[in-house]
Amino acid sequence: ALCTKLAFAQMNIIVEDASRDTIGSRLAFSIKERIRSSNGFKLVTSQEEAIYRMSLVTMDDKSGYSTVYSVVFSAWQPQSGTWTYLTNIVGTCGTNRITECADGLVADADKTSEGPREYYRMYFKKKADETEGGKAKK
Repeated sequence: ALCTKLAFAQMNIIVEDASRDTIGSRLAFSIKERIRSSNGFKLVTSQEEAIYRMSLVTMDDKSGYSTVYSVVFSAWQPQSGTWTYLTNIVGTCGTNRITECADGLVADADKTSEGPREYYRMYFKKKADETEGGKAKK
């Protein structure tokens, strides 16, 4: 029931952060803050709660003023019990552009989640229909 409601409202997302540099850590924090205020996502802290995953890895570019990042988006497949790769993005973000970078990456997450969101709507609707159909037969 929880997943059914979430498939129609907010999608549970986990942000896995492997940032080791200061600017990358600030970027990760900013991404999480934007997700917390999002209407399309609910930030969760465990993979067991998530149906959508954003994995972030950053590293200092040695200038001290920017970070190099890689973000991988994946979706939980309830039928197989595995995570499925969707896409990845690689880029750089300067210390004075953290907000802009975070906004862009959350927008990318939203766009990338459109396919899985539709899949979950159909999947959980079918499961609910099967459950109600089974109850009606008894």
